[in-house]
Amino acid sequence: MKTRNSESSDKLISIGEIIKPHGLKGHLKFFLYNEDSDILSGTKIAYLQNSSDKLELEIENVNLISSTPIIKFFDINSREKAEKYKKYKISLLSSVFEKDDAGDVYLFNFIGCNLYFEEELIGLIEDVVTFSGNDLLLVKNDKNKTHYVPINKKLIKFFDIEDHKLVMSKIEGLLDIC
Repeated sequence: MKTRNSESSDKLISIGEIIKPHGLKGHLKFFLYNEDSDILSGTKIAYLQNSSDKLELEIENVNLISSTPIIKFFDINSREKAEKYKKYKISLLSSVFEKDDAGDVYLFNFIGCNLYFEEELIGLIEDVVTFSGNDLLLVKNDKNKTHYVPINKKLIKFFDIEDHKLVMSKIEGLLDIC
């Protein structure tokens, strides 16, 4: 099933990006932002999107074992059709991530939270970005200055999703170089 510009009240979360076609039957190689994630294994619908287009597609098959993951959608059945989706982001509805009660926290949960180093307010987390395999919080302070703060489980002291508050151990000198 494929619909263009489908609307939903559920937020889309980008989990990867299409690299290039693989083979002749519409398979696509993609880069998964979290290489340890198996979220696509139990998912039937994914979204491909770029700045001007959004498609809802039914997943036919996913191979996460390969050195570069490969995905096949029912509506993409040729290499020519697959070529069109290079650099498209692969996204899932946020509700897909909320299926279990294990208390899992995802990086996108930090977006919109205030970041504190101990008791000191650093700013508002606007995004989570990945550079060279390292996850960074994009934080904007009250002076409109942007900081990139590395995120690591060992640095997190406290996270309250309801109060939108993330408290981390202070990283000496980080704000001086950002």
